[in-house]
Amino acid sequence: MLEIILKFLPVVLAGLLLVVIFSMGYVKAPPDTAFIISGFRKPRILIGQAGVRIPFFERLDKLSLKMLSVDVKTTDFVPNADYINVKVDASVKLRVGQSPEMMALAAKFFLNEREENIIAKVQDTLEGNMREIIGQMELKQMVTDRKAFADRVQANAIPDLEKMGLELIAFNVQSFVDQDDVIKNLGIDNISQIQKSASIARAEAERDVAIAKAQAEKEANDVKVQSDMEIAEKNNALEI
Repeated sequence: MLEIILKFLPVVLAGLLLVVIFSMGYVKAPPDTAFIISGFRKPRILIGQAGVRIPFFERLDKLSLKMLSVDVKTTDFVPNADYINVKVDASVKLRVGQSPEMMALAAKFFLNEREENIIAKVQDTLEGNMREIIGQMELKQMVTDRKAFADRVQANAIPDLEKMGLELIAFNVQSFVDQDDVIKNLGIDNISQIQKSASIARAEAERDVAIAKAQAEKEANDVKVQSDMEIAEKNNALEI
């Protein structure tokens, strides 16, 4: 009996070892997080699927794939192309790139980092890109065409973000503020122009109504005169 036990003991121990390794090393990654297993074998990335790492020989690291909302503001006033000091507030949406190459780059900067830490690291980069574009555009152009401003900031920021393995999804300008109320005055000027155009349009409409009314009265008077003349002629004929 002892001989039989000793004969199968290695098999039993090997089976138990496999069970222990599997139970200790079994992992399942959620859809919004990449599990990166490295060490004993070739590195593997798990997203929304299960896998097994070898305990003590392989390590498990995590990389968040969630959409990040970053509030980007200029910390002070920045002179623009026409030397007006401006502050800009914008909202940016970004995430880790979905390709293995982008994830590998992101892992160098953001592995096992919390979302708030990732946001803090990219805020300075995005603010620098925004400050650069502010210096290249005139205030009126920035205020009246926010999309053009946002597009230029995105084009400037994308290469820097890609170096960190990040994708820029959206860039939206929330507000512009200047030190000397130039934007406010631009708004007042626009309102004045609109009011002026409205006044001109009203005056022209009233003129057209007056002309039409006078024309109608003239035509009515002409018809009356013509009618009176015809009546008089008939009366004269009857008298003759």
